[in-house]
This record gives sequence, C-alpha cells and structure tokens, in this order.
Amino acid sequence: MKPTPLPRPCELHLSLAETHTELVRGFVREAALAEGIPLASASLVASDSAESWQVLAANSAGGERARVIVSFPREDVRVRVMLPGHARFAGMAAALKSRLPQGAGLSFREHGIDGWELKLDRSLAATPHAQVPEAAPAPAPAAASEDIEIGLAREGDAAAIARCFLAVYGHHYVHSYVFSPRRYWSRVAGGELIPVVARNAHGDVIGHLALEREPGAVVAERGQAVVLPSYRGHHLLERMTERLSEEATRHGLEGIYAEPLTIHTFSQRNDVRAGMPVCAVLLGANPEDFRPKDIACPTAGQRQSYLRTFRFVQSPGARTLHVAGPYQDVLLGIYGSLGINAAVAPRTEPATPDSRTGLSVNDRGYGVIRFESIGANCAVELAQAQRDVTSLGARSVQLSARVDDPGLPLLVEAARHLGFFFCGLGPGFAEGQDLLLLQRLTEPLDTAKLQLFTDETKRLVAFIESDRAAVPAS
Repeated sequence: MKPTPLPRPCELHLSLAETHTELVRGFVREAALAEGIPLASASLVASDSAESWQVLAANSAGGERARVIVSFPREDVRVRVMLPGHARFAGMAAALKSRLPQGAGLSFREHGIDGWELKLDRSLAATPHAQVPEAAPAPAPAAASEDIEIGLAREGDAAAIARCFLAVYGHHYVHSYVFSPRRYWSRVAGGELIPVVARNAHGDVIGHLALEREPGAVVAERGQAVVLPSYRGHHLLERMTERLSEEATRHGLEGIYAEPLTIHTFSQRNDVRAGMPVCAVLLGANPEDFRPKDIACPTAGQRQSYLRTFRFVQSPGARTLHVAGPYQDVLLGIYGSLGINAAVAPRTEPATPDSRTGLSVNDRGYGVIRFESIGANCAVELAQAQRDVTSLGARSVQLSARVDDPGLPLLVEAARHLGFFFCGLGPGFAEGQDLLLLQRLTEPLDTAKLQLFTDETKRLVAFIESDRAAVPAS
C-alpha cells in the first residue's frame, strides 16, 4: 500500500496592497478547508493572515510583490508571507502582535538578499475537535502477569491512540492532531512521526510513544508519551523507548531526546532507566495549565518547566567548543555524561563581521533566538532580537548558538549583560552540530518547586540558579 501523501502547500502571488486583504483571507480559508481543517480553525487562521496582511500593506513602499504560502506541517496550519525589505520589520513587530488574537504564533527571519519571511502558526488545540473519536470503554487494568507487547503503530490504531490522549490529557494536549486519526496518520506516512504502541493481552492500545523528526534533522524528540493510568508501573515508557531506539538507528538518526515534566519524577525515572541523562533545563517553557489532567501541580502559580534528556543511538565523535565565562566546566561535565570527548579551542576572533539570526515565538509565550552564525556585531543583533521577541509576547526566551563558532565567547558576554543565563547543551541539534543554550525569564519562577529525581539534575539546577542570580534581573 502506498503511503498517504502529505498535503502540498498552496501558494498565491500578488501585489502587497490593502485592497487584497479579503482575497488573502479567502485564499487561506479555502486552502485550510480543502485539507479538512474544521471551519472554526480555518476561519481563525484566515483572520490572522488578513490582519497581518493589512499591517504589511500599510508599511509597503508600493509596487512590491508578495507570496502567500499555506502549508500543513506538524503544527497544524502555517501561513508564510514572503516579501522584500526585511529591515522594515523592526517597526512592525509590535503592531503585528497587537493585531493578532491569543493563540496565534508569529515569527520572522531573513530570507535571501534583502528578503523577509513572516510565519504564522495556528495551533488547533484551543478549537473544537470535530474529528475526535467517540469515547470507548477503557481497557481493563493490567494484571501483574499479563503480557504487554510493544510494537510499531498501525494505521488502524490511530483512533485508539486518540482515546488514550483524551483519557490522560483531556482536550488540552499541545499536538492537537493526535485527536484526528487522518491528520495523525498523515504525519506517520510522511516520516514526521515514528510511533510505537503498547498493547495488552486483548490487543487494546494502552500506551503510545513517538519520535518526532524535523526535516533533515539527525536527532529526534521522543515525545507524545501516554500510558493509561491503570497500566502505569509496568515500565512501558522504558520499553517503548528501547523499541524507538532501534527504529532511530534504522532511520539514520544519531540521537534521541526527551523533555520530561518537572511536576513529578515518574518520566524522569524512566529516562534514567533508559540511559538518557539530563543535558538542559527549560524553565518556563509552557503555561501553568499544560499538564496531565489527573496530576497535582506542585509548581502552581508559575509557568511549567521541563528537563531535556538525551541519548546517542550511534557512537558520537569528539567535539571542540569555544566557550568563555563560567560555562566551560559545566559543558564538559554534560559532554562526559553523554560519553563524548570534548576539547576547548583557543579563543579567536569571530569569523565574520555580521551575525545571521532567526527568531520565533509560539502561541504559548515561548521565544527562541537562533544565532546561525556569530559576528562581531552580535551584541547589537541580540539586543534587537530580544526586543522583538518581547514585543511578540515571549515570556520565556531561549538563545542558541553553535559551540564550535569562534564568536561564541563574545555572544556569551553580551547575553549575560542582557540577563541570559545557562540552560544547557543541545547535542546534534544544528544539523549534527552541538548548541549552547541560554535562557531568559520575564516573570518570577521558583526552581525550589521543581520535582527532580537525580542528584546530577539537582546540581545542574543549582548551577543554573546561581548563574541566574549572577546576571542582571530581567
């Protein structure tokens, strides 16, 4: 049987004029409806696009041509607007954000020579799920001697997988496509998801875990973990992780990572048993209510934080890093826990005068600033990027840059002056190259509330807290 093809992007070329606003709205809406997006969601993303188009057109010099591209990646619906003149965006960031309703993710980046790309992401998690399967009787609780099998998911499992997520998360799960069997399986067929399931002796799906892979990436996230409450305590997450590690190797991946919660230590314990040490701590990554519905929240009153754990599935090579300031020893320690030999290069000047950056802010208030290359002007670039993500509603910000970039010491110094502090390491996260991760918060967060399982994790969080206290307050 041939795999189900992913929806192809729809594209519209037209001049950047306010008189075309309704044309853009209609184009985006009809493209979404054609791919089975619910009417309410299609109307929302069309409205986001129309509002953004009006702001862009109002700042147009006249006669410019734009491309509007509607696609359907793993985050449901995406609209990109491509046009010349990225330098004008700084004056439009606040205006764009103020015009968009809550739930609309907005990001931008340079695109080609004097080009600019605006990207709108609309999560469907907050809208009605027209395709959620009807509830089915829950599988009977597992007996101690019951055989539970772990295997690759089949297309016919999609509805049962959706019911597992409903049972544990209700409708408040970040990847809303898991509630639509058609949309879920299109990602499996397209290679974005590699899922395994746990089945009881009757063949019922009682657990799910998947690798989520970005195009061209050599590492994948082990996520979308769910086990029905009556089947917990059988080490199913650990067993599914082992099965996924086999699949990761078969798909040419170098490593897998996970982001366990810090409101309990259950998933952290499973990661320890799976040989996945902590390589980063992501503070304030999601709103307070992003958690399983049946678990008490010891971190009440603040945004949710996560750990990032990692495991190589193929033997890693040696690393070289450029690090100034207080981060050299902690990074070498993380490399050691991952089984990597790392050396520190002598400090040199940045290889280029200009930095190359990108940024994004999702609909949950988490911003990311990426330094794809670090130039001598990185302090100015970072200050502008920080203002942009703040104006776009970021409440927690992550900064990333390659550890082998000679400009890294200069960027670290500039970032600390702006209130950024240590976050961790992203092994292989930049097309196989490693990233230094820093972070910045805009609101209070008490790390003493985090539930942490290992002494190594507690020491890493203590280091992060001391580094946070050493930089200027956000």
